[in-house]
Amino acid sequence: MSKRLHIILTITATISFIIACILDITSFGQDKNIAWKSIEIVRILAIIAIIFAVGLLLGLLLFSKQKYKARILLTIPIAFILFAFASILKATITYYGLVEEYNYFSAKRDINNGKIQIIETGLIMPEPNVNWNKMRDTQQNLEKKFGYKSVNPGCIVTNGIGIYNNAMEDYLEKGNGKTWRTKERQMLDSIMNHHKFK
Repeated sequence: MSKRLHIILTITATISFIIACILDITSFGQDKNIAWKSIEIVRILAIIAIIFAVGLLLGLLLFSKQKYKARILLTIPIAFILFAFASILKATITYYGLVEEYNYFSAKRDINNGKIQIIETGLIMPEPNVNWNKMRDTQQNLEKKFGYKSVNPGCIVTNGIGIYNNAMEDYLEKGNGKTWRTKERQMLDSIMNHHKFK
């Protein structure tokens, strides 16, 4: 085993492990105001110990023609790289909602198919002193005007739905202008204020 390969593997393992830890701690970069007190040092040390153990075990199984010390100089960095890759992959899948029905890629597919929709989550509670039927009809007319449809699949909010909606909002912004949401809300408020019960 060349010393150069060992150095490259060690640097790659260190950088990839640090990136995986940062992505995990910051929830894939969403939480930029991390308090250092909230970092679980014991958990990180336990993960490092497990990775070392896996690296030592791999040293018994791989590169059998080399001495054990030379093997573990390869397998421990490989174990760190494999852990980092799996951790980054898991964080990516979770953040982008790739195992969910609604995610970035399903939004792009729906846009290409002309199915422009915003996913609304949570319970819809009617406002007091408002003609509910008129409000629903007004919202549907405004949605048609701005080129989309609202869909409510239920109460659960996921990262995938947020990213799906962001992609749809970007698409609608190109067609309706940057302030289209403000205009839509103003129009809805204006119409509903006119129809409030006295």
